[in-house]
Amino acid sequence: MEYLRVLFPENREVLADDDEVGSTNSVIMLKHGEYEISLSGSGYTPVSRKIVLMGTTIKHPKQISFKVSSEG
Repeated sequence: MEYLRVLFPENREVLADDDEVGSTNSVIMLKHGEYEISLSGSGYTPVSRKIVLMGTTIKHPKQISFKVSSEG
């Protein structure tokens, strides 16, 4: 298994290839591979991030972040 942490100031559902896999600011377990990561709702940027999950550990997850959008 691989590990991902998605940082965002609000609690949101994290989507991997449009499937709900967990929530922001917590460690999420996924199979190794390529994913397009996005968040539920709107008001964040970028719209999505393409990542490759490989070689992570629970103590050292891949970490990505989204920012609150100034639009809307």
